[in-house]
Amino acid sequence: MKRRIWWLLLLPLAGCASQQEQTMRRLNDIAEQLLARECDQPQLSYRQVENPHVPGLIDEVEILRCPGLVAQIYLSEAASNPNGMPILLEVSEPQPGLPSFMNVGADRAGLVAELGRPARQGPELLRYQSRETTENVTFRLRGERIASIRWEWYFD
Repeated sequence: MKRRIWWLLLLPLAGCASQQEQTMRRLNDIAEQLLARECDQPQLSYRQVENPHVPGLIDEVEILRCPGLVAQIYLSEAASNPNGMPILLEVSEPQPGLPSFMNVGADRAGLVAELGRPARQGPELLRYQSRETTENVTFRLRGERIASIRWEWYFD
């Protein structure tokens, strides 16, 4: 009987982990949609990096700058995704591709009501992060309003 009681006490914790992963999937879908949109006045630059797994292979990081948005995409011949893998996305101005509840200028309460409790929070930030990977999304706040958003993806 005691074992069953312990399982019942752990169920809410399992739900929290699941909720955070669901939120991360949702945030990644939003980032993917935002990255697929064309922007006004795009500026592209490239930085070469050595592939950590294939000696002698030089890959590139594509850096896209748009008004209020910077994205870095890792491009590699050896990657499973030929379109590249996002490693960073920063938003510092409202973007037409973002849902209103999480766009720059939206309020903290609306964001939390829509996405749920963040993994980490403070007076100037809300961070949603995966417990399964090292991916995270940080909302920087100015007062009770979103001032910027930063997605970070890590891969090996």
